[in-house]
Amino acid sequence: MASLTAAAESGDTGAQNVLGGILLEHTGNPSDAAFWFGKAAAAGSPVGKRSLGHLLADGLGVPQDLVEAERVFKEAADEGDAHAWFNLARLWWGKRDPRTVAGLLRSAAESRVEEAYGPLGDLLAATGDGVEALAWYFKSVHAGDADVLHDAITLARGLSDEGIHCAGGMASCVGEAEAMVKTVRKYR
Repeated sequence: MASLTAAAESGDTGAQNVLGGILLEHTGNPSDAAFWFGKAAAAGSPVGKRSLGHLLADGLGVPQDLVEAERVFKEAADEGDAHAWFNLARLWWGKRDPRTVAGLLRSAAESRVEEAYGPLGDLLAATGDGVEALAWYFKSVHAGDADVLHDAITLARGLSDEGIHCAGGMASCVGEAEAMVKTVRKYR
């Protein structure tokens, strides 16, 4: 910790982000984490901006400030930080145009931010794109999130076998698609 702290104090943004992460996740000290993420963010680090935005959005170690959270998430997202795309989409959910939110979620999901798979599936299902929604549900389940399975089955019940197979192909989950076809045939 001493060498990490020394590196963070000397202005190393990577060290500042790691130290902030340790303070937040392992020592339960979000206010000190906010200090280091703030330093990294001020120095231009997209990870620092995204991390500080998380603390601001949730009021962890700092007063909740959704306006400032949005600003730093947007800066990090504009710099290509995939987790910032996801966090900004989460912040904008229900407040902005669903296509804009879906675009952010899609960018995050295509960059392998697994937390974006299920919400993207939810949003696409709500806007009527059942095949693509099911594809993201398949990816979410494949990534270990079984919580979306009920939604996937419910959605698949309204799709044709061909639509389910198409979703499975899009998600590279052909075996899962065939199992889904067999499952939903019982409930149609």
